[in-house]
Amino acid sequence: MGIVVDHDERQREILIKALKLFGERGYPDVTYQQLAAVCGLSRTTLYKYFQNKRQIFGNAIMYQVGVIGHRFQESIKSNPDLNASEKLNLVLSQAIDLLFRSRHLLQAIVEYLINQRRQEQPVARKIRRHTVAFRRTLKKLVQEGIETGLFRVTDPDLATNLLYGLMESASLRITLIEDADRDELQRLCRLMIRSMEK
Repeated sequence: MGIVVDHDERQREILIKALKLFGERGYPDVTYQQLAAVCGLSRTTLYKYFQNKRQIFGNAIMYQVGVIGHRFQESIKSNPDLNASEKLNLVLSQAIDLLFRSRHLLQAIVEYLINQRRQEQPVARKIRRHTVAFRRTLKKLVQEGIETGLFRVTDPDLATNLLYGLMESASLRITLIEDADRDELQRLCRLMIRSMEK
């Protein structure tokens, strides 16, 4: 009788190991052979799951985004007594903590995107695809704050874009500046949220 392989679980394991490798070495310095080796698979077996390095990278990022989105939703659900402002603070604080913990992976992502732009490849769609859940979470909380009368802003899209822009700035700062200050970034987020309150 042959060995039964849970292909979904194997694919998940490949993505987790690939994320770690990309974070350690950066996207350009990882080969398909190295990905196969770190996963304990032959190249042929890895091809059954992913056709190339770019596909592994994209799927690994999507997997990580899904995990993060689930964590944000769970945090919000497990704190139902928090108002919209407190929930936004919680989500943004968790996002900043995650960015600091994933600094090397973040560098790999930025390198990949810069490399794509050098090759005149469009990246806006890729970025939107990987950030849509986070943007939705922010918008949902902004709308909740408006509906409950906590926020004075009237345009949830504009407020969401402002918060998201702050997180983009934080991402770049964490990626590029070795002594980026976590507390300062969290204070900036709190200040931004307070400025939206009545």
